[in-house]
Amino acid sequence: MRKHAVVPPFRALDPELGVAERLLRKENPQLCAIVAQLPDEHAAARRLNAVLAAAGARPRLVDTGAAWRIVYVTPRPGESELAAAAAGLAELVTVGGWRRVKRCAVCARPFCDRTSGCTRKWCAEHRRAPRGVD
Repeated sequence: MRKHAVVPPFRALDPELGVAERLLRKENPQLCAIVAQLPDEHAAARRLNAVLAAAGARPRLVDTGAAWRIVYVTPRPGESELAAAAAGLAELVTVGGWRRVKRCAVCARPFCDRTSGCTRKWCAEHRRAPRGVD
């Protein structure tokens, strides 16, 4: 009997994850510094938590030993775009793991892989066009 994997609801992470992807495309230094820590997930989580705290975002990423989860702290007023993006990344990691944060195989620009099989290899600019499209 074949088991089917549960596909995380990545669309439910919008708009924050969309902001994260846009800032990663623009090579935001704070978010790119998080990706630069990978594959060391704990170093990336420490960096992400530092960005979340500095931006005034509520969530913090915590390793439970079996999985990553989000805990919420008291918010600061006026959450910024960076706070929303960092929160989106934290949610992505808890839903899909750090393997969802990748670098483009062509240009090494970071991006978020929202495919059901975690198979994306390219950033938005280097994704292959569908067949028949010129």
